Amino acid sequence: MPVEHLNITLPIELRVALDHEVKREHTKRSTLIQKAVALYLRVVEQKTLRNLLQEGYVEMAAEARAVTRAFEALDHEALRYVD
Repeated sequence: MPVEHLNITLPIELRVALDHEVKREHTKRSTLIQKAVALYLRVVEQKTLRNLLQEGYVEMAAEARAVTRAFEALDHEALRYVD
């Protein structure tokens, strides 16, 4: 995969925490930052999908209520013939 070099600025506390984790994981800063960015992007994508699904569920629920209301009179009429 082609790579591009970036120059980033981090607060000192974050850089210290990053360096601590780099030592703990026996990896490089760039590798850890790449993993963190990839994870962040997956989380954002999942959150977006979850929101779209929620909107769809709400729309479907409203449509289901409308269908139920449309057939309510027929249901009551049919129940008159049931013992």
